[in-house]
Amino acid sequence: MASDSVDDPEGNRAGRYEFIQIEDCRSEKVRALHAYWNKLRGTRLMPRREEVDATEIWPLLKNVFMTEWHREPDRLYYRIAGTELVAAMGFEIRGKWLSDLYPDQADIDRTLGLYRRVVESRIPVLGRTEGTRLRHGAEAFEWVICPLSDDGAAVTHFIGLEDYVSRRRYLGGMV
Repeated sequence: MASDSVDDPEGNRAGRYEFIQIEDCRSEKVRALHAYWNKLRGTRLMPRREEVDATEIWPLLKNVFMTEWHREPDRLYYRIAGTELVAAMGFEIRGKWLSDLYPDQADIDRTLGLYRRVVESRIPVLGRTEGTRLRHGAEAFEWVICPLSDDGAAVTHFIGLEDYVSRRRYLGGMV
């Protein structure tokens, strides 16, 4: 069951997304990354960034991204982006700020809002996006954004995943 949804009033470029619970998630990849995050976390609030081991999530890497959270002003920097994410975006996003990726301030604000939700709650946020025009060849996708910390208390990084549903082939995508 979705907790709420958000429409993009600015021409619906980003599509419509809804927040979902893990039990409503259809994506095995999203479920797998969420489970991995919980395994790393153990009894703590959230895992540390350096605990993420790519060899443990090898089958997910093409859909995984890792970002850094910067405050005052709130900004997002893409450290890692899997090949599936790059193919869907249509360009390399690793090594770029969120503001470098989206020319429309409404899309930037909307994305920062998702990350603020994770920063404030310090728990993963899951969602389903439909009708996006910001991902090539993807009509819909499910996603998860999980918080990571350098000190165990404040969110400093995120690991996330996007799993696409596509009706046509695109570079890196499967029908």
